[in-house]
Amino acid sequence: MSTAAPAQRRPACADEDAELFFPIGDTGPELLKAETAKAVCGRCPLTGSCLMAALERDEAGVWGGTDEDERRRMKRRAARDRARNNEKDRTAA
Repeated sequence: MSTAAPAQRRPACADEDAELFFPIGDTGPELLKAETAKAVCGRCPLTGSCLMAALERDEAGVWGGTDEDERRRMKRRAARDRARNNEKDRTAA
């Protein structure tokens, strides 16, 4: 019987150049760099936890398959949804 520890899940980005995940700008080659980074995220088993961490820490660059603008939109949408739900709760009471 083997007592080896279960295999650790590794992020797909671990073997990539970190520069890929931090494009400077959002046009031309930098846009292609961001899309390539997102493709790496697309094959990663840790995308969900990576995205949650990036949202909590306001990270720069591509994290969890999203760029900074996408995460800002996600946060704004979540804030609007919370405000709507709070308003519904107040009017229902």
